[in-house]
Amino acid sequence: MKKAILATVSILFLFSCIKTDLVNDRVDPKIFVSNPLVKLEKNGTGHQFEVNYFNYVGKEINNPDVSWSSSDESILSITEDGFATGLEFGTATVTGTLTTPEENLTITSKDDVEVSTVTLTESVEFAGTIVTTSSYQLEGSYVLKGHDNGVLRLSLGDDYKASTSLPGLYIYLGNNPNSIADAYEIGAVTVFQGAHFYDLPESIGLYDNSYILYWCKPFGVKVGEGQIQ
Repeated sequence: MKKAILATVSILFLFSCIKTDLVNDRVDPKIFVSNPLVKLEKNGTGHQFEVNYFNYVGKEINNPDVSWSSSDESILSITEDGFATGLEFGTATVTGTLTTPEENLTITSKDDVEVSTVTLTESVEFAGTIVTTSSYQLEGSYVLKGHDNGVLRLSLGDDYKASTSLPGLYIYLGNNPNSIADAYEIGAVTVFQGAHFYDLPESIGLYDNSYILYWCKPFGVKVGEGQIQ
C-alpha cells in the first residue's frame, strides 16, 4: 500500500512539472568571439582572437575550423588563425566565419575594434530575468559578470522567488534550453527567496553559456530558464 502511494505521489510530481511531453533538442548552432576588444594598440603586440562554438544540440566543440577576416586590412590585419595586428588609427570589424560540419550552415561572429594608442578588452556583464516554464513559481532578475576575486559570479536579485514545493530543484548553465546533457551543474537550489549568488569555477567563461536553467533533477524536467544575451 505504501509503495502504491509513493508511486502515485511521484507521478503527480512528474506531471505537475511537465510543460510538454515531447521536446525537440535542436538549437541553432553559434560561434562567438570569446575575447573581444574595444581597442587594439597600433603597432603593438597584437591580439589572438578566439571563439567558442556550440553545435546544433548546444554541445561545445573544441578547435573549430574558423576563418578570419578584417573589414579594412589597412587598419587592422588578421591571420588565418585569428591573430590581429593594429596598423593604422581607425576602426575595423573582425569577422570569424565557420561552416558547421554537421549541417553545413555558415555562422559568423563579429567584433568592432578601434586601433588606438592602447589595447583595451571589453568589460561586459549580462543581465536578465528568470521565468518559470511550469506551474510552479520561479521568477527574478539576475546579473552574470566577473567579480573582484577574478571569478565569474551569477547573482540573483531581491525579487527572486522559487516555490519550495519544487522537487529536487537544481540550477545549471547551458546552451540548449531543452537539455542539460552538456550543461554545467551549479548545484542544488537552497535559497528560495531573495538575493543570493553563485561563484563559478575559472573554467566557466562569460561567453560560454546562453541559458540559466532550472531543472527538477529527479524527474529530468525543466521548470525555469533565463536567457543570457
